[in-house]
Amino acid sequence: MPPTSPEGDYAPVPRQGWWSRNWKWAVPVGCLGMMGSCFCFVAIAVGWGYSSFKDMGAYTDAITEAQEDPHVQQALGGSFKPGFPSNTQVSTRNGRTHAEFTVPLDGPKADGNLHAVADKNGEAWTFRTLYVQVEGGQRIDLLDTGETPPEAPEEPLEPEVPHELEPEDAEPSEPPAQQKPGHDTDIEL
Repeated sequence: MPPTSPEGDYAPVPRQGWWSRNWKWAVPVGCLGMMGSCFCFVAIAVGWGYSSFKDMGAYTDAITEAQEDPHVQQALGGSFKPGFPSNTQVSTRNGRTHAEFTVPLDGPKADGNLHAVADKNGEAWTFRTLYVQVEGGQRIDLLDTGETPPEAPEEPLEPEVPHELEPEDAEPSEPPAQQKPGHDTDIEL
């Protein structure tokens, strides 16, 4: 008689593979890992782009102008922190760089947005638009030098000369619309 095993005539069940035992937790962890990797890649790309944008002369010049302007300091409550730029467009064509951007400003008294449009032809940036829009509705133009333009000298007013009455039988003069150019009538005193 052949020896029998205590379990009977059944052969032991082969042990399941690793995947069969662990797939329930491996799938979600793998998906989260891939999503995390994508998120990290995007964060690195955005951070690199942001840091290179912050090093751009137009951004630093615009922030410096806003920080030094007394009207901006008064409206925002002293020093402010620039936020993450939005609506950013930078293009280069034929050696000329054009930049448009908006930077949120966080001040102790109020918040605002710095709007800038600048061109670079050579080494220096030239701003076409540079202003701070305060949340309360106030707009502070940073390109305004604060100087009032010289006023045009006022022309001296000529004293009014009373019109002489024409006799009733005199010919009526032509209305101004029908007068011929170059035939102005001057009144001599």
